[in-house]
Amino acid sequence: MGPFDCAAVTLPACRAALQRLTEEDLSRPTPCTEYTVGEVGQHLVRSMVLLASVADEQIGTPVAGSLDTTGSLDVTVAATAEAALAAWRHRGLDGSVAVGRSVLPASLAVEIIPLELLVHGWDIAHATGQHIDVTPEVAGYVLDRARELITADKRGRSSMPRALDVWPFVGSSCFWSLRVVPCWRA
Repeated sequence: MGPFDCAAVTLPACRAALQRLTEEDLSRPTPCTEYTVGEVGQHLVRSMVLLASVADEQIGTPVAGSLDTTGSLDVTVAATAEAALAAWRHRGLDGSVAVGRSVLPASLAVEIIPLELLVHGWDIAHATGQHIDVTPEVAGYVLDRARELITADKRGRSSMPRALDVWPFVGSSCFWSLRVVPCWRA
């Protein structure tokens, strides 16, 4: 599995949670205590815009206020995620790139896309009483990439936990008994 194959699973899983949102859901708190459901969606969009720019593609940020309705949240997250993935396919995975204050191998930086989609898709699903379903293979792949991406220096700038060890599975659904990858920022 690679980042594009993984994103082909995590984007639909995230979208499934987004598509079931109601207007009232947008103000609900999430396991990512810094954000409401609507703000997690906006964070996802900003992350995808940033990750496209890291791959040398300017996709633009949606107009302020354009994420106020539940329908546009799903569409906007999907459009920006697809644009970010297209930018990375075009750029390729060779060399290094600057992501925020970090320099990462491009092949690792692109892994932030499926990580963001799965973790924040789970945030939204959990906050709204939904479940997000991915195979253990996909969840394990994302967890392995999270362990590479979320280093001690990243934890120092956010509320990152010290270990990424809790990732239990129930059937084919991925559940966290506690949120193991909270709101990472580059």
